[in-house]
Formats: sequence, C-alpha cells, structure tokens
Amino acid sequence: MKNILFRVDASYTIGLGHITRCIALAKQFSKINCNIYFAIKNNKITIDLLKKNKLNFIIARNNLSTEYNYSIWIEKIIKRHYIDTFIGDIRDGLPIKLIKKLKKKNILTIAIDEPSRYAKECDICFYPPHAKINQKEYKGKIYQGIEYIILRDEFYKNYQKKKNNIPNILVMMGGTDPYNLTLEVVKQLLTLKQNFNISVVIKKEHQDYDTLNNLSQDIKIYSDIKNMAKFLTKIDFAIISFGVTAYELIAMKTPSIHICLDKDHWNASKWFEDNKYGKRIKKNKLDYIKDIKWR
Repeated sequence: MKNILFRVDASYTIGLGHITRCIALAKQFSKINCNIYFAIKNNKITIDLLKKNKLNFIIARNNLSTEYNYSIWIEKIIKRHYIDTFIGDIRDGLPIKLIKKLKKKNILTIAIDEPSRYAKECDICFYPPHAKINQKEYKGKIYQGIEYIILRDEFYKNYQKKKNNIPNILVMMGGTDPYNLTLEVVKQLLTLKQNFNISVVIKKEHQDYDTLNNLSQDIKIYSDIKNMAKFLTKIDFAIISFGVTAYELIAMKTPSIHICLDKDHWNASKWFEDNKYGKRIKKNKLDYIKDIKWR
C-alpha cells in the first residue's frame, strides 16, 4: 500500500484551482487503496475543502518562511506516516534541498504545473501545453500536453449539451473572486442590447452576493454546484477568471473569455486564444466585453 503526501494550499489570493485538482487526483489514488495525506498551512478554506472530501491533513504549526522550518515539517510528516510518494502543487518557496533529501530516501517526487525551482529536481513533472519550460534544466521526466491536465471526475462522463433558444452566459470569477470582478462583469453584460440570460457562480459569503441577487430578473445565482460538468451543459458561453475552469470549458466544448489576473495568466491564456478555445482580456479592460460577439 502506497503512502502519498500532497503539499498544496488554497486561499482567497491563490484561489481553489491547485487544491481542487489535487483532491481529484487524491480520490483516484484512494480507489487503489493508497493512504493519502495533505500537508497544508492553517487556512480555513483549505481545511473546509479537505474535511468536505474526507481527506487526512496535517497543518503547519510553525512559520515556514525559513527553509529549515519548512524542511523539518515535511520530513517529520514523511517519517511519521512512512511516505513513499511526494506530490507538490505549491508556489511558496518549497526548498529544492528538501526534494534532494527525499530522493536520497527513495521517495518518488512529483511536481504539478510548477514554475518553482524545486520542480527541476523532481523525478516527474506534469505541465499544461502552454507552460514555458527549458527541459534541459530538469533532472526528471517531463510530461507536457493537454492530456495531462487534471479534471474532476464528472468531466470524464458523457453529458448531452442543452440547446437554449436564448443564449445562457456564465460569469464565474473562480472560487474566491479575490479582485471582486463578478459584479463589474455582470454590469458590463447588462449594458449590451442583446437577448441572453446570465448565470452567475459566486459564494454566498461574497460581499456582492446580495447586490447581484437583486440586480436583474435575467440573472440566476448559483453558490454551491455539486456537479460542474452537468451544470455546464446548459451554458452557451462563459466569462471566467483564468484557471482550471478554462480546461473544464474545453472539455464541455464551451467557448469562453478569460479575465487574466496577472502576467502569468495572460501568457497562459494565449495558448487558448491561438487554438481558438477562447479570448483573453486583462482585468482592468473589462469594457472590452462590449465587443463580444455571442453567436
């Protein structure tokens, strides 16, 4: 029986994409009787997600700002739980020396979509097709392509797309919407003189939830979707903040516009634009939504 340790976090700043895909991967490992553990920082969002999915986790009690503290924390977990596989999906300065130590102990080291230095030392790295990496700098095997994107279970099932007489546009700025873009995007849509419905995915705890709920009768609000793939069958077009959802929309053959929150998102979204999966706009250029052609 394998003992697998994930190092990953979620927060209002970094969003939910990293931990969502790690949870999806962990569930697959659980099906083949692996013991799964998550090493996390003390963050309520992360803890709630792992509890909801009934997964084991160990919370960092010390400050991880030094390489020494970081390494000691992970090494203690590995010794206590007899870890033989380490999977990193984190960008917080995980020490490259730690990976070297783990490899000397014959622990398999894996990195998922990692621009961090430690990935170059890992045994295996997985990257999306748009990642700009110099493979010569990596010591392990690299697998890159759209076929290595991790999606939730429901996206591997066949769902029939619904045909809407009136287009249904999805607005979803990620699990946390750290820049509070949802309301602004919806307001831009409402200025357009076109006939469509708007579906908004947003947490009830979001500061703009009540405002959106009372903004227009053409808007439907969703805050806790159990099956995203099934939900997307009734969506004709999506406006999202760039992230894992961009790949989920490809799986559901749904065109989209990506609001790019930073330079990395802007560069990554270019691959989607080049392959005609979607368009990209910067978060401070939301007025470009007025130029969208919906059909």
